[in-house]
Amino acid sequence: MRKEIGAVLMVMLLLAGCSSGKAEQKNDVDNSSESASVNQQENSQANTAKPEQETAIPGSYTVPDGWVKSDEHSSANMVFYVEEGHEEDELPDNISISVGANRYSAEEHTKFKDAIMKQLQMQLNGTDAQLEGSGSNTEQGDVVYTFTIDDGAAVTKQYYIVKDYEFCLVQLTNFTGSDSAYQAAQTIVDSFVWDAEE
Repeated sequence: MRKEIGAVLMVMLLLAGCSSGKAEQKNDVDNSSESASVNQQENSQANTAKPEQETAIPGSYTVPDGWVKSDEHSSANMVFYVEEGHEEDELPDNISISVGANRYSAEEHTKFKDAIMKQLQMQLNGTDAQLEGSGSNTEQGDVVYTFTIDDGAAVTKQYYIVKDYEFCLVQLTNFTGSDSAYQAAQTIVDSFVWDAEE
């Protein structure tokens, strides 16, 4: 079962055009420098999480009640969460958080969006997957672009929170169609706060 989860996670990363090492976070989106490695339901039991010191995620966010970190699949550059009680499922709904660099300033966010859309269209070329995109703002006022990929077996939602020459990618892979998984991902996105610049 663990091999199957690992294979599914690898497919998700490839679909997202991701890599697990920050130094390796480069791909064809801007021909050199954009990549990443994957619900507003605030409640009083949600935790505000600063990813552990060993992670390279420069921000904090709310981990929704009922979701736990998957230490087995997390790394310094990407943190995975699964719904509590489903850690051993063959294909658990999961949320990943990672950060990547890009060549666009925050004011050029539409160029960033176009580059991501182009990359996803290239990756999905020849498949039956459906791709949709939209833009909005987090509760902190940051621009966020959401891309939804439905391949029939799962729905993947990629939320790109934009910053000058950097982005945070929150990626949900929803195998069960659970509304609570969408709400959990949206909670993380809306609560994400970049660390203050030093």
